[in-house]
Amino acid sequence: MPDSTATWRTVEDEVVRGRQRLVFVREADHHILTPLSVYADGVVTWRWESTDVDGLRAAFDDGTLTLAPPEGATITVDGTAAGPARLTSWLTPDLVVADLADELDRLNDRPDSSGRCWNALIAYAAEPSRANLEIVRERYLAVPEHRRRYVLGDMDQDDVPVRILLAEPGETTPARRPEHTLTVTTEMQEWAVDYFRRSERGIAASRERDVLDGPEVATRVPLRIGGHVYPSGWPQPPGSEVLQLDYPAPVVHDGREYPSVMHAYWALSTDDAAWHDRIAGVERGLDARALAEQAPRRDGWPAVRLGVMAALLRDKFARHPAMADRLRETGDARLLYGDWGSRYWSSAGANWVGRLLELVRSEKAAR
Repeated sequence: MPDSTATWRTVEDEVVRGRQRLVFVREADHHILTPLSVYADGVVTWRWESTDVDGLRAAFDDGTLTLAPPEGATITVDGTAAGPARLTSWLTPDLVVADLADELDRLNDRPDSSGRCWNALIAYAAEPSRANLEIVRERYLAVPEHRRRYVLGDMDQDDVPVRILLAEPGETTPARRPEHTLTVTTEMQEWAVDYFRRSERGIAASRERDVLDGPEVATRVPLRIGGHVYPSGWPQPPGSEVLQLDYPAPVVHDGREYPSVMHAYWALSTDDAAWHDRIAGVERGLDARALAEQAPRRDGWPAVRLGVMAALLRDKFARHPAMADRLRETGDARLLYGDWGSRYWSSAGANWVGRLLELVRSEKAAR
C-alpha cells in the first residue's frame, strides 16, 4: 500500500485539502482498486461513498473495503485490467485508519501521533519523571507501528533513543539493525535524555532562522475563484465573485475606460482599432473573450500580456476599495483561478491570474 498523495475538493468555493491512497472496494462479486480520500473537514470518501473515520472503520469491518481481496476474487483496475489475482498486504485496516487519522491532523496543522510523541519526549527530557515517561510510552505506542522507526526523523538513529528510554536497565532492545540488540544501561538512558535535549535546541535554533522572513507556507487553505457563469445576474451581495476578471468593475488603461478587466485585456490584445472597439463594447466579459477569438493578435502579445494583466488588476483594486477589501480578506491563502479557457492563466496550469491577485494583495498590504 503506497503512502498517500495530495487531493482536494471544493465546498462552497472553498478548497478543502485532502490526502488519498489506494484501497479495494467490494462490489457484487469483484473488488475494484479505488482511491480512498480523507479531507481536512473529516470527510472520508471512496467511489460514491462519503462518511467519516468511524464509517471507514465500519467499512473495513464488514468487508466493504479491504487491502487484499480473498484469494481467487476478481480484481478490477479501472481502465487497465480485470481478473483473478493473489494479493497480500503487510498493512492492516487498523494501521490504515491510524495513518489517515494522522493525515487528518496534518491537514489541520495539528501535531500527528509522531508529533505528539515528540512533544512528550521533549517534556520528559526537560523533567525526567516517571509520570512523564509513562506519557512517552503511551504516545509512542499510539504511533502506527510501521511509522515508529521514523518518529524522530533521524535516519541515523531510527527510534532507538525512545526504546532505550522505555526499557529498564539490563533489558535488551533492538538496535538500529534488527539483527543486533542492545543491553540498556543507565549511561545509555542518560545519553538518550541528552539526545532529546540537544535535538530540541537544534530545532529551536532552526525555527528561529525560519521565521526571520515569515512563514514559508500559507496559513489559510487555498481559495478557488473564477470559472463561474451567472446567466441571470451576479449574486447579490457578491462575495469572492468580485475577484473574477469578468466581474463588472470599470478599469482604465491609457486613459480609456473598459467595463471589466476581461473587456480591457482582450481589447488590448489586438492592434486593430475596429476590433478593439467591438470587443470593448460588448455587454459581458465572457462575450469579449469570445469575440476576441476572431480578432488578430497584436505583434509580441505573449511577451507583454502578463504586464498588461498586472496593470489592469492593480487599477481595478485601486479604483474599487470594497473589492480591494475582499481581496485583502483572503489573507495569505493561495488563490486558485479556475476555468478561464487557458492553462496559462488558470490553476489547471501556471495559475497566473491567481498569482497576480496574490501580488496585488501583497502590494496593497505593503502600502
